Amino acid sequence: MKPQGVLLEEKMNNLNIYLNENAKRKYIDESQYGDARSPFQHDKDRILHSTAFRRLQYKTQVYVIHEGDLYRTRMTHSLEVAQIARGLAQELKADMDLAEAIALAHDVGHAPFGHAGESKLRELLKPLGLPFEHNVQSYRVVTELEERYAAHKGLNLTRATLEGIIRHQSYFDNQEDIRASIPDFIRQEVAEFLPPVLKQPGLEAQIVNIADIIAYATHDLEDALTVGLIDWESFKLQVQRLKIGFLQNIIENSLDAELAKYQERNPDSTPESYSKIRVRTLSRFIINFLITQTTLHTQKNLVVIKAKGGDAGQAIRENDQYVVAFPEELEKQVRLLIYELLYKQVYSEPRVKIMAVKAERILDTLFRNYMENPGTLPRITQARLKQFYTLDALAQKKDGNQRILAQVVADYISGMTDKYAMDTYQLLTQAYEKAL
Repeated sequence: MKPQGVLLEEKMNNLNIYLNENAKRKYIDESQYGDARSPFQHDKDRILHSTAFRRLQYKTQVYVIHEGDLYRTRMTHSLEVAQIARGLAQELKADMDLAEAIALAHDVGHAPFGHAGESKLRELLKPLGLPFEHNVQSYRVVTELEERYAAHKGLNLTRATLEGIIRHQSYFDNQEDIRASIPDFIRQEVAEFLPPVLKQPGLEAQIVNIADIIAYATHDLEDALTVGLIDWESFKLQVQRLKIGFLQNIIENSLDAELAKYQERNPDSTPESYSKIRVRTLSRFIINFLITQTTLHTQKNLVVIKAKGGDAGQAIRENDQYVVAFPEELEKQVRLLIYELLYKQVYSEPRVKIMAVKAERILDTLFRNYMENPGTLPRITQARLKQFYTLDALAQKKDGNQRILAQVVADYISGMTDKYAMDTYQLLTQAYEKAL
């Protein structure tokens, strides 16, 4: 039994954590006081238990989920980003729980069928003057669309976690496009997280942004080599042609040495086993190298920041460039890997494109059906519309009401898994598909 004085001190320390600006929540939540978990551990747990996070299990990363059981999904990607982010945060003496919470939530607003689905929803909403961007949608999921509590909408996450979600950015995201995609009804709410108020996101948010790049650059390559979208010899030639030095070095030195050990230990291994080990070992070496180089370069940047004195956290946000970054030459090589190899050889591969075309047709059909027949939306989704609107055909045609309906429909579709979207498409288009 702890002495009363120790218990009182622990309680006061716990309360002080919750008074920290970054740990504040929109709604007062007394249930967390006295809990052994930190505010950011609370955030992480709330995200893990959310419906939106569970649905990521059946959402596309690169390959649609029904194409195979072993490819990465949006959930496994998020878990891998969280693991890399936590490791980087530990090395950089940042808050590991905050980094992990941001990482777990960074894709919860992603549409089904990956970036093809996101692009299609954006195209469908544009004529109505409505934006769609998955980072903004992730913010809306955790603040509005996810309903788990009687007292409020959303997950009531901390200010720091919300900042990390709305400021998430990878090589395929443009911060200007993200800001332009913020709906008018939350623009004032998120202004405190964006320039000019915050020039750069905080340390943990920057960690997650680079962890995302490390995860998809490595694991999308691993999946592409595994499924045969790129064969090994062609891959090596592409690396040499593009002069991706860090990959050349890994292949010719670290990888070859490791594979020689494997063959020595397993002289009777099959070509399939050898190929599998080769790809997985390459993936491990790439992740280790990128994390190590990011850590060393960022530590140097942090030394410069701290040498200036004052509030280091504020200085990180006011810096002209990200503090968490690859060294300059490595940054160029990672971009070559993503844009010249992955984008052109994998994401644009005809077999991947075929599913993207199917996805666009599915989402186009769903969107147009619900816009023309809002009564076919689930009752719980219709509840977001005014009753007169769902019953009155004239009211439905008014421009303002069309925008309201389009936003509700887009939110509903973006929350679907790939499988649910395909099943719903079948239900709506196949005459003999049973609705009961």
